[in-house]
Amino acid sequence: MQWGTCDCWKLRVPQKESISLEPVHFLQCHSKGNNRDDFKTQLWACVFEPPLDCGTRKDPVVSSSRTAATCGGDSVCLVDCETGIVLKKYKVTGEEFYTVAWTTLTMVTSDGRKKKHNVLAAAGRRGIVKLIHVTADYCYGEIKAHKKPIAMACFSPISETHLFTASYDKKICMWDIGVPDCDYNFKERQLLVLETIATPLRIALVPSCPDRYLVAGCEQGCFAWDIRLDDKQQKNRPYEVEFQFPNDEGNETSNHRVDGLAFLNEDIVVTKSSKTASINLWSWSRSFKQGKGGRRTVQAVILAELEWSSTDLPYLTLSTCPTEEYVFCGDEKGSVLKWPELKANGELLTDVLVNNVVTDPTFTYLVALTDVNIAAIWKKA
Repeated sequence: MQWGTCDCWKLRVPQKESISLEPVHFLQCHSKGNNRDDFKTQLWACVFEPPLDCGTRKDPVVSSSRTAATCGGDSVCLVDCETGIVLKKYKVTGEEFYTVAWTTLTMVTSDGRKKKHNVLAAAGRRGIVKLIHVTADYCYGEIKAHKKPIAMACFSPISETHLFTASYDKKICMWDIGVPDCDYNFKERQLLVLETIATPLRIALVPSCPDRYLVAGCEQGCFAWDIRLDDKQQKNRPYEVEFQFPNDEGNETSNHRVDGLAFLNEDIVVTKSSKTASINLWSWSRSFKQGKGGRRTVQAVILAELEWSSTDLPYLTLSTCPTEEYVFCGDEKGSVLKWPELKANGELLTDVLVNNVVTDPTFTYLVALTDVNIAAIWKKA
């Protein structure tokens, strides 16, 4: 039996540390038509809901959240990771959701009071962003962001209404989604269009300057853009720097697919490619610094390599837990978190890929998403 599992690396100390995680829930909540025999729907993304009392955006307080939003097929689910209960499910017939992202908006109530609410953005094959006010259990609007599928979306950590969408139309758009009034009227604005030479798959704002630069892993390389909102700069912008990485032969190249990208801290970037058997950790500041003086192609200053799978399968996404300095990545075999034997209709489920692995900020819960419509939840012992 071949079960995809989760690889994880602890990067704070040189010695190996054991991780004690207990599998607590295995959910099949994205089934089409609530069909319990649906083991074909692929699950793609998971994000934990931010606590409303998590401090200011400039000085956030890291706290645990037990509610996670997952997406796959035609639905988005909100799951309580402690109990395994599916709190809410949003379905759009004919859609296939690839990405979800949270933001906290300060909305004005009908009696004029200001109150914080979490809003969830979900997008996918149709290129439309759905905006969901989760407390009211209401999808209050949509943004027709792209004419082709949206691979990923993320909100700015310092500007609560600024949303970035990366699409198969080879564009990354920056939106101001506005704040809905008490009748849920809102007005979105497109602020920037970042042009790419290949499909952007993963995007991340640079933690040390999230209002200045965005990095994207694309089908043909890794790039950075200046995203400063300056009236003197053009709205449509080409990339500013392209980063090169060693290929299988050890030669520097920019052409390989970068289908995994995340920041481990304010400076260290973690990237992976399905064409190499390793995950690279590299310095944003030292690499980007080489681009000063007009150079548009620079070598990534690699700090470390993590041994990973030699699979050619793409889109097995990596993630990080910066507060605990962990890197996570699903694969087609795995070697760390073992799965129990799961059966469907009396038969073992085999050849299961882990598409994504995500933890909450305090590493209390870990969620693994598979290509067979199963979301697996572990809890740290």
